[in-house]
Amino acid sequence: MKKLVFSAALVLSLGLAACGEEKTTGESKEETQTPASAETEKVQKEESKSDDNEVKEGPLTKAGQWTMDGEDKVTLVKIKEVNQTYKQGPINLTIESVKLLHHSNISNETKEYLKNVSGKDVTELNTIQLIYKMENTVDDNVMMTAIDTITTDTKAQINGYDSMSLNEDTGSYAGQVIVNGMAIFPYFNGSLEDINTVFINTGMTFNSDSGTNLGDSQRIEIAF
Repeated sequence: MKKLVFSAALVLSLGLAACGEEKTTGESKEETQTPASAETEKVQKEESKSDDNEVKEGPLTKAGQWTMDGEDKVTLVKIKEVNQTYKQGPINLTIESVKLLHHSNISNETKEYLKNVSGKDVTELNTIQLIYKMENTVDDNVMMTAIDTITTDTKAQINGYDSMSLNEDTGSYAGQVIVNGMAIFPYFNGSLEDINTVFINTGMTFNSDSGTNLGDSQRIEIAF
């Protein structure tokens, strides 16, 4: 309602200015246009400032930055650059970064997917994104689930197989290989701002041929 009142007042002021122009000289006309020009310039500057956080190319690296993914606006809420390696048997798991992302105006395809897997009707979505790397340091074939579950200090639990991303990491590693991984998990437990800690719970490590246990699962704490 306040917006309508403001619009009506603006139209009325422009109407009065037009009436005044009929009785004034060209010099007065310039005077009446100057405030409008100044206001337009001010609005343009404000719009320019509001776009300072837009990232058109490359990854989002700072909280508040946003980018367009088709019609989906993706905003980075929190980020933790981890770059730390955790050893589990012959596997070196390197967590590179964890990001909390808000998606608005998500596609119909994503809405349908979320409806099928979660039973939820959503128009906006929060996600937890993990970038990591798996290295098998031995010649034997090894199996390990890098992300068995994700839990948070907001008491959320997300299964690793609920990742929405196309991931190169299959959980099976030939001898002496490095595999890059990326996982994106939907988060339905409220605001991302409430998350201060994410826990990555790994699966056990096995020899692919003999089934021998090569390393127990672990709980990796990532604090923002």
